[in-house]
Amino acid sequence: MHIAVCMDVAADRKQLERLLGRSADRRLEKDASVPYYVQSFGNKEALLMRPFMYDLFFIDLTSDTIDSVELIRELRNRGVTATIALCPGSVDLSDRLTEEDNALILRQPVKEAELEQILDIALAEALEREPKLDIRGQSDTVHVKEGEFLYAQRVDDITDVYLADGRKVHCFESIDKFYLRCEKFPDILYMPPDLVVHSRYIMSTGFGKVELKNGEKFRVSNKYIRKLKPKR
Repeated sequence: MHIAVCMDVAADRKQLERLLGRSADRRLEKDASVPYYVQSFGNKEALLMRPFMYDLFFIDLTSDTIDSVELIRELRNRGVTATIALCPGSVDLSDRLTEEDNALILRQPVKEAELEQILDIALAEALEREPKLDIRGQSDTVHVKEGEFLYAQRVDDITDVYLADGRKVHCFESIDKFYLRCEKFPDILYMPPDLVVHSRYIMSTGFGKVELKNGEKFRVSNKYIRKLKPKR
């Protein structure tokens, strides 16, 4: 299980690292098949470079450019579904959390029993989790598996999303923002300025064009065409 610790108070960060190290040793004695990897960050920048590799986040930011709750929402907006624990220390922002943030609370100083409980939850969720893409419509959000996504196309300032079962969902955000949540799926590709497509549904490519297996055709810049390899 990959764990990210993002805290801007070095002493708190080191203490949690020590507790996680001791917990990992105990757990590995019982089950060596589930290793625990811990990576620490003092700010959000490095964390946000590869957020989808982690199964669990511990977050406490008070002096960064964004605070803990804002970082949690940034992760959720990008499509991160992993377990997140807010770890309030000297500044407690837990009253700002909403149900949509889907975050646990681990108060400092950290108690080992409470830490173990969160690790158990994160491990169970990691074993069961299948990444899904959330498509945000005007009144609700549609969650689909990667294989259900066909393509998305820019329509003025919003995005029309087409699914493999024939559904069409109006996504009320720009195609750039929509693609941010697609980054966790390596087979979903962005071909600016108008198209996001699932490469496994590509039938053929030609000079400045892409054809999908359902017969849809699109004009695309050749610099993106050269990067595509249809997957049969």
